[in-house]
Amino acid sequence: MLKKVCVCLLTGAVALSSAACVNNGTEKPSNKVTQNATHEKTSKDSAYKPIFKNSLFFGDSITEGMIDQELIEDKNIIADKGKVTAIAIEEDINKVIEKKPEHIFMSFGTNDLLMPMDLEGKPIENPVKFSTDNYSKLIQKIKEKLPNVSIHLLSVTPVADKVLQEHPQYKHIDEYNVKLKELAKAEKAEYIDLSPIFEKNKDLHDQDGVHFKANYYKLLLEQLKGAVK
Repeated sequence: MLKKVCVCLLTGAVALSSAACVNNGTEKPSNKVTQNATHEKTSKDSAYKPIFKNSLFFGDSITEGMIDQELIEDKNIIADKGKVTAIAIEEDINKVIEKKPEHIFMSFGTNDLLMPMDLEGKPIENPVKFSTDNYSKLIQKIKEKLPNVSIHLLSVTPVADKVLQEHPQYKHIDEYNVKLKELAKAEKAEYIDLSPIFEKNKDLHDQDGVHFKANYYKLLLEQLKGAVK
């Protein structure tokens, strides 16, 4: 059971901040940066559904945006707005295990970097270490029940310059990805660097500068499909 705590993702003079209280796991941390994205729909495209039929996409609202695109089945996605690794440990492990996937594509970190305190209300001095430590626990708990599952850790995606100016915590994204790559090696998982998508394609961000337009998700699945073959 989660203790009743207040997980503030953004603080002080940040105009987009809001306090989200976690009460017995029934409410999730939220912030307007992650909540206000509008995910454009693409036309129905079933080409990816058979490719990823035995896969699970597990993450936060960026992953949740895949639901709107109808590129893969909804049952192959476990994702929520404002989700952080610490709460995923508390809420989602059984859901993941019940799916019995062959592949899990995990995408966390965007919200973790904004957390000023942990679920006990204690200040987080090093958000990168705090998050990757929880990421490790999350992987280990899943592999205890699904020892043969292939886990793929997706790099944290970049934010637009305007977001970086408003939320300087995101300057740690590159550092986070370095540690995530090290974590993947330690946990015998695959680290997948998504930076080539952004090097080759411009204007992928939605208006909020954190989430993505519809065309991003096809580019993402194109890159990931090789991991399941």
